[in-house]
Amino acid sequence: MTEMNHVGVTVPDIETAIEWYVTALGLELLAGPLRCDLTTRGADRRTNVFGQRWRGMKLAHLVTKNGAGLELFEFIDPVVVTPDETFPYNQVGPHHLAFTVDDFDATLRAILENGGVQRSKVFDVNDGELICYCQDPWGNVVEIVSKDYVDLATATAID
Repeated sequence: MTEMNHVGVTVPDIETAIEWYVTALGLELLAGPLRCDLTTRGADRRTNVFGQRWRGMKLAHLVTKNGAGLELFEFIDPVVVTPDETFPYNQVGPHHLAFTVDDFDATLRAILENGGVQRSKVFDVNDGELICYCQDPWGNVVEIVSKDYVDLATATAID
């Protein structure tokens, strides 16, 4: 079976985003922020991945309790552009990150106290299995979940 390795997320201010994901969601910072440009190791790979317009960025590696990674990117050249629509659920591609949390109420409070936004009500999807859609301060949609994914998905498959 394949394991989820990491997800990459673009933010406009990496230092603030690192602090937010560590404080609000309890992720651990593994490395960064690292500055990468055309003169640093890996420049050829990054130019191949991001295209010829890419000139520089900062990146950081964070990890969840179960080992899934969150790679944060702050593009410097070209600069980060914040879209008008922050929840393009009807467009192809990822539209939210979901995190299983130990203390649902405390995590929701931490998200809100640290500049995040609650997008939805708290839903009890199966007798005590709670979910809530939020946003980080930059508009990335973050879902918090009180149960692990297997339990949640199998319980809600009948909804």
